[in-house]
Amino acid sequence: MSIFKRILPMIILCILEAVAGILILTNGETFFSVLFLIIGIFLLVVGLITLIKSLLGGRSGGSIPMFPMIASLFMIGFGAFFTAASGAVIQFMVAFTLVAGCFMLVNGIFKLIQAFSLRGEGIPVGFLIFDAILTILLGIVMAFYPFGATVAKWVIIGVMMIVSAVIDLISMIVMAVKLKNTTVAVVEVRTTVKDNGAKDTVAAEGKEVQTEDKADNNEAK
Repeated sequence: MSIFKRILPMIILCILEAVAGILILTNGETFFSVLFLIIGIFLLVVGLITLIKSLLGGRSGGSIPMFPMIASLFMIGFGAFFTAASGAVIQFMVAFTLVAGCFMLVNGIFKLIQAFSLRGEGIPVGFLIFDAILTILLGIVMAFYPFGATVAKWVIIGVMMIVSAVIDLISMIVMAVKLKNTTVAVVEVRTTVKDNGAKDTVAAEGKEVQTEDKADNNEAK
């Protein structure tokens, strides 16, 4: 199998990642709406199939397996949620950003209180205070400006996906070139048999590397 065929699946994944990043940057709302819809339908289908199999297993005379049934009900519930949220993805993402901002704000306040409580213990708390203040500021932005924070998150995610895909693609190309050169160097080493039965190993450039009769002569000396 050639090196290109080996890395082809990874190349396709990098291209899909870059395309997803571009779609998020150009139209994040449509991208996440379609993504939520696909996830919701997938969970609904898998959940219904699992639930039907569990019920049919109980009808065949055995006990109904509880874990697959509970898992199927959770999948159906999450599938219905994602399917419904696909029609209001902006509102859902903004609400999620608002809740996350409130959580970060409260967490930052507790971090700040903890940092000041450790000042008398001889522990350097400068980094802890900086981390707490940064968490509080991010929480304020996300809690009081959830829409702008949501749009900013989309931009950051899109840019990171594109950059990651480009770096991975370049890394794979460089690795493939190195592996190809190494493979060619090994393949081009060949062995020939002389009239006297001695084997002569010659490299690609025609330079004699080692012969068995010479090796025997050297050992005899």
